[in-house]
Amino acid sequence: MIKVFKEVEKNLVIQEFQDDEKFEVESGSWIHISNPNAETINKVAKMTGINSSMLLCALDEEESARLDIDDGDTLIVLDTPYLEDGVSFEYTTGPFIIAYNRNYYVTICTKNVELVNELLKRVKLVEPHKHVRLTLNFIYRLATIFITYLKKINAHTNTLENKLRTSTRNKELLELMDTNKTLVYFSTALNGNKGVLSRLLKLQSYKKYESDFDLMEDTIVEMDQAIEMCSIYRNILSGMMDAFASVINNNLNVIMKTLSVVTIVLSIPTLVASIFGMNFTNIPFDDTPWGFWVITGVSIFTAIIGAIILIFVTNRRKKD
Repeated sequence: MIKVFKEVEKNLVIQEFQDDEKFEVESGSWIHISNPNAETINKVAKMTGINSSMLLCALDEEESARLDIDDGDTLIVLDTPYLEDGVSFEYTTGPFIIAYNRNYYVTICTKNVELVNELLKRVKLVEPHKHVRLTLNFIYRLATIFITYLKKINAHTNTLENKLRTSTRNKELLELMDTNKTLVYFSTALNGNKGVLSRLLKLQSYKKYESDFDLMEDTIVEMDQAIEMCSIYRNILSGMMDAFASVINNNLNVIMKTLSVVTIVLSIPTLVASIFGMNFTNIPFDDTPWGFWVITGVSIFTAIIGAIILIFVTNRRKKD
């Protein structure tokens, strides 16, 4: 799918085209391509005059955040977060391509990244011909998306924490490991994006307009906040995983201790029954009609006394 954005009398006009559909773009337009193939990218590259090798890097899912400027063409690769299809709270990152020259602005994403929709929803006036401002808006909105996802991850972690307090299973612990992996991806992506932002702000074109300075400062603050949140959550989660691994072991030890007490208590009547079940003469109470009940009662009474003693000793050790 290809979307063409252009400004007409200070209003943003959006046109949609299929990949195999012919279309023309005016100078100053913004072209967004989602889920592209190589043929579509080459067509847009030829139409805009942007180096096709810059645009084709969008097809590499392992492309990392970077900035490249060559012969008037600028390539910006940002790492963006997205939710794995059908998997709750399992996020990963993928490249979002921004490429522009003097006349055209092109963005490409291969995953269902909400960055474009977030920009259109939050920015009141989108001006496709102002490449610097549009780029800063993209980076600012990307930082806010990271913060939103980090808050969701933290809420999910708190839910897992409550479950782990009484859990003896590995399921919740494995979910924490997946969450920790997500935070590693986020940390790498945020640091890469921060490096790209730092390089952009050193360019002369990004120092040209004073009207963009406030947006630059807001973008830096938002990016730093996302990086700090991610670092804090990683440290908390790392300590939590170690602590709750011990909690699970302790919970399992309590269960095993309870089972040991039950086993010891049940062994008393089993021992008595085994002795009286031997084949020898002169067994006590053998000639009385109520002998069985006497032996059974003594066994149960002894087992109860044994249980009381074990419980008393266990509780006393807990207090000590």
